[in-house]
Amino acid sequence: MPRPRLILIHGSWLGGWCWRPMRAELSRRGIATEAPTLTALGNRGHLGGVQTGLHDHVVDILEHLRFVDSAEVVLVGHSYGAVVAAEAAAIRSDIVKAIIVLDGFILGAARSIFDQHPDLQGAFQGLIHPERPGLIQPPSADFLGLPACDDTDRLIPRLRPMPILCHTQPCRAGGNSLACARYYVQFTDFPFFGATAATARGAHWQVIGVAAGHMAINTAPQLVSDRIAEILQELA
Repeated sequence: MPRPRLILIHGSWLGGWCWRPMRAELSRRGIATEAPTLTALGNRGHLGGVQTGLHDHVVDILEHLRFVDSAEVVLVGHSYGAVVAAEAAAIRSDIVKAIIVLDGFILGAARSIFDQHPDLQGAFQGLIHPERPGLIQPPSADFLGLPACDDTDRLIPRLRPMPILCHTQPCRAGGNSLACARYYVQFTDFPFFGATAATARGAHWQVIGVAAGHMAINTAPQLVSDRIAEILQELA
């Protein structure tokens, strides 16, 4: 039986381009992937803007799924992308076999990221665009846990401002009522999501630890791809 296709959903400030190291590693393992870019970000930064929110990004993925040539998919969401993945999985339970969260948010039903993490709203306050308060400016490499290296120097200029509505707009389904298989991969060198991983374990997600920082999709793609390949083997 063919493996389900992986749909990789990026996080805040990023775009589908950020998955290139992971896609290369997964391709070597014979795993097919697609990496759409969410509206207002990456190479779609000229579309949308301050009015773009979580619900728009869910529609981005739902529309993408309409054109996927696969009977089953696994949604992989990193950071903010995990919220988008969970909402899409709840709607397209007919095609989504599993969801894999990579160091990301799991929200309760009808809650926003800032509802569930008010401390994060304070941390982002200094990043609000001075002339466009509906946008969160890209953070520093240190904020993202990125090392000083050539790869980081290439990554940081590609970040785009993130519409704040993505963090203030409540989700609908949340992540804990999904019918599909659920995996949470915690990047343990980044402590912020430690409590989320513990909550996920209590809600019967399968939780896996990877000794890497929050941007392990770029800094440790081989390690993360190994874990994903093991999950797909378990799902087979």
